Amino acid sequence: PVIVLSGLHSPADKVVAFDLGAVDYVTKPFDLMELRVRLRSALRMSDLIEMLGKLAHIDGLTGLWNRAHFDDRWAASISENNRSGRPLSIALFDLDHFKSLNDTYGHPAGDAALQGFAKLIRREIRASDIACRYGGEEFALIMPGTTPEEAAGVCERIRNELASMNWPAHPERKVTVSIGVAGAGDSIDVSAENWLEETDKALYRAKKGGRDRVVFTDLASGQTQDTAKAA
Repeated sequence: PVIVLSGLHSPADKVVAFDLGAVDYVTKPFDLMELRVRLRSALRMSDLIEMLGKLAHIDGLTGLWNRAHFDDRWAASISENNRSGRPLSIALFDLDHFKSLNDTYGHPAGDAALQGFAKLIRREIRASDIACRYGGEEFALIMPGTTPEEAAGVCERIRNELASMNWPAHPERKVTVSIGVAGAGDSIDVSAENWLEETDKALYRAKKGGRDRVVFTDLASGQTQDTAKAA
């Protein structure tokens, strides 16, 4: 935030300052105590605006980034891959038979599964990774600097951890996840939309192949692999 401290007193000068983005206008001579109060007020307001902007990009149930944030960061990640040639991978997660879980044990149990999975993702990823709730029971994970093979390894670890978790509302029933991954180890001429489409195809193969598995595609070679079959 910018506070203008000026010897100019006319209303026209103040209007110009505010039009240019100033949050306050203090004229000389000034009182130092008053200036300090105005500074603190401007900084508090700036912090509140920043916090509100951040909350607008956070999913209320899981605490992960939401779809709007994903769209922004995914476009930026594609640009970075094109510019620098750094590896980039993305994963889409779909909790298996989630509707059945809601119908059998109720929506609170479904919410607990979503929240538990979100905590698991946060625990297993790096600070540079971007985990988002993509919609409903689907999640997305952007992994900069990560080849598709490495990304599949991360996702396999998440899949295993989820399958081993116990749930108080339904101790007899496990929660599993199907995961599709698409990535490239270098710069690749693929649009953000097509990259996501290939990831969604990998997710579809994971679900069609029996669920509770990771399927990943190397966009450079076009090769697709099911980690369950590889094991």
